[in-house]
Amino acid sequence: MKRLLPTLLGLCCIANAPAQFKVQSVLPHGAAPEKTAAAVYDSTANIRVGGDAAYYESLVGQRILFYPRDIHANLRPIAYFNFLAEQPAIVGIDTTWLRKPRKKVRPEDFRVDTLYSDVYNPRFFEHFGYGDITPLGCSLHEARGIGTLDYSGLTRSGWFTPAEAVEGQSFEILGIEQSRLEDSELLLFRLRDNAGKVLYWFAHMGEDETNLRDEYYPAVVEGLIGKYRAAYVGKDLFLTKRKPGAKGYVSEYFGLRANTMQGEETRLNFGTELRCTDIRLIGDGKGYAVPSFVFERKEDSAQLYIPLCRYPTPFGIEGYTIGRDRAFLDEVVLTPSEAVYAQRAEEARLREEARLQQEKEQKERRATLCRKYGKATAELILEGKVRIGMTREMCREAWGSPEDINRSSGSWGVHEQWVYGMNSYLYFENGTLASIQN
Repeated sequence: MKRLLPTLLGLCCIANAPAQFKVQSVLPHGAAPEKTAAAVYDSTANIRVGGDAAYYESLVGQRILFYPRDIHANLRPIAYFNFLAEQPAIVGIDTTWLRKPRKKVRPEDFRVDTLYSDVYNPRFFEHFGYGDITPLGCSLHEARGIGTLDYSGLTRSGWFTPAEAVEGQSFEILGIEQSRLEDSELLLFRLRDNAGKVLYWFAHMGEDETNLRDEYYPAVVEGLIGKYRAAYVGKDLFLTKRKPGAKGYVSEYFGLRANTMQGEETRLNFGTELRCTDIRLIGDGKGYAVPSFVFERKEDSAQLYIPLCRYPTPFGIEGYTIGRDRAFLDEVVLTPSEAVYAQRAEEARLREEARLQQEKEQKERRATLCRKYGKATAELILEGKVRIGMTREMCREAWGSPEDINRSSGSWGVHEQWVYGMNSYLYFENGTLASIQN
């Protein structure tokens, strides 16, 4: 990178520079790219910013997919200048006459200028006005640092990467370095396309996900999609709850909003059973097409989809209108149906077990009360009733222990008032129930 950054100022500064060979070159041109072994993606998260060297090293060998834009979305950028090829390509050959042509042309009368560009899949774009910098895949100060802007603020015509060369395309990650350009943190991805061409992607390391800008390109590791496919496609799942700390808030009663495959809005209640049928890149007409999980709702066979995440991270734009009650897969808990049914079966077993135990205890208590007090009194006690003439023990069996006992003694004997809730009272004379107040 030490060798790279000082030369960044020369990128795209090729117009009106007379030379025998006009070479636009900012990257070292080494040997053929090394072969990389296939790597298993061992994560359930996309590329994150701010990782250490070991984390980025673990991404080497993975394939990265740049999201395609939704065909109905009016998105920028239309071209990029942060995708650069390792090997320069010839983009033009011009003949420059050094003197007025003569009838018999001599070699010293002209020269042939060959124009090279380090831009990945270069295409010539005419002059962009100052207010039109956002159609290019870089921020204003990064554009100045790389050299596509002069410091008057005027953009230059030049060779840039057209959006279709990147969007919807997949690349192998050969290496990643951290870099800094002015006050902007960058990741420098070394990639290889399907044709074997090596390129470099200068990716912005944004930190504020609530202030994402439209010049940074969203992408996903293909291994992540493969991992989700293995975990979800063909599986029956219950929408259980919202994850703790999820950005949106929604009542457990009202559930979440989602969209059907026909573009209609629907409501997903917690406890809904779904079958995952596919994972596709789906857009909503406003942003990029992002990884989305296609579900069939069991109760009515409706086909609907839930995007993976609130933002098409990393380095992405806001692809959706952020609703507080929108369903995003990384913000909800989906429980396998077999686990839910197993839990329900266990709960039913425990309820039945408790019922049988209660019946057993009731039978044993009935038998004990019948032996102790006789069948008629036992039936009253089991019904929670008391009658005049019952002993204190019988009343305690029927009504339970009182909240308070007021006792008075005299020549007449012992008088007791048992206080129960709801203004209910039992009055005992010498241990026998004499009156009831309730």
